Amino acid sequence: MKRTSLLTAISAFTLTFFISSSAQATRAEAEFLRTVAEQYVLAQFPKNTDSLSKIEVEAAKLDERRDYGGKCEGYLTAELQGSRITRSSQVKITCSKPGSGYTVYVPVTVRRLVTSVTAAANLPRSTVISPDMLKEGFVDENTNSQSAVNNPDELTGVKLKRDIKEGDQIKKGDFCMVCRGDPVNIEAVTSNLSLKASGEALSDGNLNDQVQVRNSKSKKVITATVTAAGTVRVRL
Repeated sequence: MKRTSLLTAISAFTLTFFISSSAQATRAEAEFLRTVAEQYVLAQFPKNTDSLSKIEVEAAKLDERRDYGGKCEGYLTAELQGSRITRSSQVKITCSKPGSGYTVYVPVTVRRLVTSVTAAANLPRSTVISPDMLKEGFVDENTNSQSAVNNPDELTGVKLKRDIKEGDQIKKGDFCMVCRGDPVNIEAVTSNLSLKASGEALSDGNLNDQVQVRNSKSKKVITATVTAAGTVRVRL
C-alpha cells in the first residue's frame, strides 16, 4: 500500500510538473510569436533618424493554451497580409519545420507617435502649472490635438480648469492665464508712460484675449488684454 501510494504521489507530481512546464512553454512561445510579428512590422519601416516621431507596434494577445511546438528556429517566416501596412494590420507567421509545422495569424496595431508637451503627473483642477509639472513625451499622431500647447513657457503659471491625467496633452481650453475671481496685475500704458495697478479678473482669458477687470482701488471695470499669466494690459 505504501509503495502504491508513493507511486501515485510521484505520478501526480510528474503530471503536475509536466502540465506546469507545458503551460510555461506555451506562454513563452505565444510571447515569442508576438515579438516576431512586432519586429517584422517594424523592419518594414526605414530607419528613423527623426527624434520627433517614432513607430510603435503592438501585437494582439495569442492563445496561450495552444501548443505551438517550440520556437521553430530556422523554419520560421513572416509576411504581411495585405498590400500595405495600416493602423490595424495582420502578420502571417509560418513554421515549416517537418512534422511540427503550423501557421498563425497575428493582428498588430501600428501607431505613429509624435513628441508633445504632456503632464508629468496627474494634475487636479485649479493647479497652477510650474515647469516641473511638464514633460516631453510621445502621443499618438491620430489623437494629437491641434489645440495642444507644446511650448512649456506658455503653460508656466497658467491655472487648470479641469483635471489632467499624467501623459495627457494640455489644450488651450484646459486652462486660463487670467481666471475669473483671481487677482491680476494691470498695466496701463500710454505712448510714453506705464502705470501699474492691481485688480480682479471678472472673466477667463488666455494670451491676447480681451477680459473684464475691476480695478481694486477705483472699483472701475475696464476691458484689458491678457499679456501673461496673471497680467493684463490696457492702453490709455
